[in-house]
Amino acid sequence: MTGLPDIPRLYTALAEWLACTLYLLALRPRFGRGATAAMSAAWLAGLGAFLQATGKVPLAWWIPCMVTAVAAMFLYIYACCDISARDAGYCCARAFLLAEFAASLEWQLHCMLWPEMSGWQPLALLLMAAVYAAVYGFLYWYEFRRVRQNPVLGITGRALSSAVIMALAAFAVSNFTFAQQGDVTMSVLYTRTLVDFAGVLLLSVQQEQLRETRLHRELEEMDNVLRRQYAQYQQSRESIRLINRQCHDLKLQIAAIRAEKDPGRKAEALEKMETGIQMYEAQNKTGNPVLDTLLTAKSIFCQQHDINFTCVADGHLLDFMPTGDICTLVGTALDNATESVQRLADPEKRLIRTAIYAQHGFVMLRFENYCEEPVPLDADGMPPHGYGIRSVRATAEKYGGTVTVHCEDNWFILRVLVPHKA
Repeated sequence: MTGLPDIPRLYTALAEWLACTLYLLALRPRFGRGATAAMSAAWLAGLGAFLQATGKVPLAWWIPCMVTAVAAMFLYIYACCDISARDAGYCCARAFLLAEFAASLEWQLHCMLWPEMSGWQPLALLLMAAVYAAVYGFLYWYEFRRVRQNPVLGITGRALSSAVIMALAAFAVSNFTFAQQGDVTMSVLYTRTLVDFAGVLLLSVQQEQLRETRLHRELEEMDNVLRRQYAQYQQSRESIRLINRQCHDLKLQIAAIRAEKDPGRKAEALEKMETGIQMYEAQNKTGNPVLDTLLTAKSIFCQQHDINFTCVADGHLLDFMPTGDICTLVGTALDNATESVQRLADPEKRLIRTAIYAQHGFVMLRFENYCEEPVPLDADGMPPHGYGIRSVRATAEKYGGTVTVHCEDNWFILRVLVPHKA
C-alpha cells in the first residue's frame, strides 16, 4: 500500500494536552486559576516544541522520546492537580492512551478523506477540531464530570499497576505493525485506532469498577454509621427509662422522709433535691420522644466528659421523620461534635451548641462545636473521609434538603436545612 504521512507531532501534543486538561477540569487544582492556566499554556508550548524537535529522530530514539513525553504528562498532572503521585500516575496512563486514540482516529479520518492534503490546511484543521471536540467532549460528559463530583480518587497500587500494564500493552500492540513496516499505511492506522480504542474502553471499565467499589465502601461505612446510631438510640432509650424510674423512686423516698421528720434545714435540703430532680426530668423535653432520648443521652455523656453542651430545640418540627432519620441527622452530628471537642486539652474550650428551629417553611438543624484549627474541606464541601456527615447529607437530600459545612472564628458549623412537612 502507498505510504502515508504520520500524525503531525503538534497534533499529538495537542491531543496529550487536552487529555491531561480533562483531569485538570475534573480534579481539585493545586494552585489558583491564573497559575494553573499559565502552567498549562507553558506545558503545551514546551511539549509541542519537544515533539516537533524529535519528529525526525531514528526509530531507536522513538521510544525514549515517548517515555519523556509521558513523564512530562505525569509531571503536568501531578503539579497542577492536588492529588497523590499514585493518583497522578493512574491519570497519566489513562490520559496517554486517550490521547493516542484521539490522535489516531483523527488522522485515520484525515487520510481516508484527503490522503494528499497537508495537516495544516483549513479543512484538516477543522476536522481535527471536530474530532477532538467530539472525543474529549463525550469523555467529559460521560465520565469526567462524575469524577468532579467526587475528586478523591484513592487509587490503590494494584489499580495503578493494572492501568499502566494495560496502557503499555495497548500502545505496544497498536504500534507493532508500524514498527515492523516502518511506513504508515491505512492498515497501520486501522490497527492503531482499533487497539487504542479497546485500551481506552478497558481503562474506562476499570475506572467504573473502581468507582463502584469506592461507592460500595462508602455506602457500607454510612450503613455502619446508621446502625451504630440506631443501636445507641435504643441503648439510650433504655437508660433514660431506668433513670426516670430511679428519679420517681427517689421522689417517693423524699416524700416518705419528709413525712417522718421535718427539721428546717433537712426540709430545705430535701426541697432542693426535689427541685433538682424535677429540673432534670424537664431537661430535653422537646416534644419529640426520639429527640428527647438522643439529647438526654448526649447531655449525660457531655457531663461525664467535661463538655459544655447547650441545646434549644423544637422537637415537634421533626415529627414527620422516622426514628432512623432523626438518629442519623441529630445523633451523627452530635457524635462528630463530641468526638472533635474531646481532643481539646482545655475543658473550657469543649463547647457544643445545638439548635433546631423553623425558618421560612424549613426546619433548620444547626450544630456547632469549638475547634482550634480549621477543618479541611474537599471540593464537595465535605470533610475528607467524613462518612458521618455524608450520611447526614444523604438523609437530608432524601427530603429535598441541603447540608452546608464551614469553619468560622474557631467554630465548626454544620447546617442541615430540610423542608418542613406538617
